[in-house]
Amino acid sequence: MTKEATVSELLLKIADLENRLEESEQLAEAIKAGEVDAFAINTENEAAVYTLQSGDYAYRILVEAFKEGAINVSEDGLILYTNSYFCELLGLSYDKIIGTSLYDFIDPGCLKDFRILFQEAITGISKGEILLAGKHSPIPVYVSLTSLRPKLTTVGIVITDLTEQKRTENLIKNYQTDLENKNTELIQSNSELASFAYIASHDLQEPLRKIQTFASRITGMEDTLSDSAKDHFDRMKKAANRMQTLIEDLLNYSQTNSVIRNFEKTELHKLVEDVKKELAEELEVKEATVVAGEMCTVEIIPFQFKQLFHNLINNSLKFAHPDKKPIIEISSKSVKGETLDDEKIIPEKEYCHISIADNGIGFEPEYSKKIFDIFSRLHGREVYKGTGIGLAIVKKITDNHEGIIRATGEPDKGARFDIYLPARTHTPK
Repeated sequence: MTKEATVSELLLKIADLENRLEESEQLAEAIKAGEVDAFAINTENEAAVYTLQSGDYAYRILVEAFKEGAINVSEDGLILYTNSYFCELLGLSYDKIIGTSLYDFIDPGCLKDFRILFQEAITGISKGEILLAGKHSPIPVYVSLTSLRPKLTTVGIVITDLTEQKRTENLIKNYQTDLENKNTELIQSNSELASFAYIASHDLQEPLRKIQTFASRITGMEDTLSDSAKDHFDRMKKAANRMQTLIEDLLNYSQTNSVIRNFEKTELHKLVEDVKKELAEELEVKEATVVAGEMCTVEIIPFQFKQLFHNLINNSLKFAHPDKKPIIEISSKSVKGETLDDEKIIPEKEYCHISIADNGIGFEPEYSKKIFDIFSRLHGREVYKGTGIGLAIVKKITDNHEGIIRATGEPDKGARFDIYLPARTHTPK
């Protein structure tokens, strides 16, 4: 039996109970005089004794304990019965509700819709959401109306409070609106970044190159410049070179988010070998060794992952330990998500786990997330060169592949970067 059918049966039983109680003249006079509640029971009265001995009283108790409003209304809208929950919902006493018109408790903006629901219920069943006129503010409720014909010419109504549900819906709606606004801002920001990238690649680099060229020519005039002038021009060249590096890094960062993402099945060890060739001079100067173990074949954006390996190897060279020859170990393997200890890993997925570890100066564990922030630097520029964009690019490339990257390190014991790429079953948006 459905909940609505059960409540309808209860309301019928209660209405029948009211009729029998009214047959007792003594109880009717007491109710009229206001000496007892309409449902108070005088055990000396035969009708009341009959009620106590029947199942009707059990129905009465059940409906009173019902955690929803239950009312019985005449076909003219007069409230003939209400349980205590409906009184609590409106914040009114029983005597302020019983015998009054139900329409008095409907929010004016919902009266027209409720009248339609009520008329439909006189000959059948109707349901809908309306607002009750609460003491302080409208109360959102769901009403289920059922005709009690042919036994009674009344309408039974079950009223469910939707206040918490609506509050939750509003929170979700506000969150979605906020998310949409942030997405709009992000799109605008990306558009502005693309515009900046265009300006940086055309309008800024040309005058910068001229500054570098003329500075080099002037500093080359050894005999005509004082030591102070040479120092000033040398500083100008270094500042221009830093600016050039910053522009190039910003261009690389912007391009990781704007280029067309063509995923290709790629052997990672080939990308590592290409990067080793590009960095051959730096590796030789630092007397560094890159050890590449077994590597996965994965679907990636090849040129982006080549940039990722380039940045990570270059990062290891930059932060090499002064008392150790750099050793950079790179490996990857296929693993099941369920074997990985990370809250963002999906257990049912398969991943390619890529590891890049070195024996450099390392970093304090509390900086394991900060190092991926754009322009974030753990060391001063006077100690280590760089713009603080390299690892931000690595993080952006990993995000483009719907992957996860984690950094771990200890001072003087090196750093390790772990990347988890999900097995590609689709092309990310």
